[in-house]
Amino acid sequence: MASKAKPLRPEELASLLTVANTPVFSPPAMIPAAHSKRLIAMGYMVHLSGRLRMTTPGRMRIYAEQLASS
Repeated sequence: MASKAKPLRPEELASLLTVANTPVFSPPAMIPAAHSKRLIAMGYMVHLSGRLRMTTPGRMRIYAEQLASS
């Protein structure tokens, strides 16, 4: 089955991982504005209460990337 997901550049994937690995009680993740704008538009994260938060599709995308690289 072919993937319908838009390709992520390596820098955008790194930004997605940065947000995913940021603990709740630590300072918010700082990623380039262009990355956050695109990742929010793709539904992989949301801006909530002044922080970037992962969505379920974002977590699934990280998992898919990990499967593809193994």
